[in-house]
Amino acid sequence: MNIPCRKAIVGAALIAVLLLLAGCSSTEPPRFYLLNPLTEGTNFQQPTSEPCISLGVGPARLPEYLDRPQIVTRATRDELALAQFDRWAEPLSDAFPRVLAQNLSRLLCTTTVSLYPWRPSIPHDYRLEVQVIRMDGKLGEGVVLQAWWSVSGGTDRKVLAAKQSGFTEPAQGKDYEALVQAHSRAIVLLCRDIAQVITTLARENPPQK
Repeated sequence: MNIPCRKAIVGAALIAVLLLLAGCSSTEPPRFYLLNPLTEGTNFQQPTSEPCISLGVGPARLPEYLDRPQIVTRATRDELALAQFDRWAEPLSDAFPRVLAQNLSRLLCTTTVSLYPWRPSIPHDYRLEVQVIRMDGKLGEGVVLQAWWSVSGGTDRKVLAAKQSGFTEPAQGKDYEALVQAHSRAIVLLCRDIAQVITTLARENPPQK
């Protein structure tokens, strides 16, 4: 191989490397999102005359397909899609029960609200367990939240109510931020359903103090 030919090959290789580095340097940075609890701007109604209770929230279990940092959407009925640059800022297994507890503390008259696992010394009038069946959606359309949940009470932790709830919430935009906001609103709907049942239980049979 003559020298000019060798120089041409080396030059082409250098150009390829530079183009590759340029492509890497222009990679889109990831975006991180959080679930948020309800605020006074979302039909917030502070309970007034209802009995005040202590509540334990958890365990709250989510499907394994949500156990990842990428935001999961539904491409088709059978296919899921993972966002390349749009991610949860914390595991959903931590965010979901925390937002549940925050919402319920605002929808109910509560003395204490504890997240699972709690210390054995903490007494609870009621305990809430949640099993999420589905929590995903489609970009530009909306989200679906389906969950089984139960409320137990007393020293024997007797199940006082059990229910399956399902909600759809439209997205008010076509990006991932709008999708995450729809997820937060769907959780509010679930919490309102739970709060209504707990309020009825506390009203009909007030916890013994």
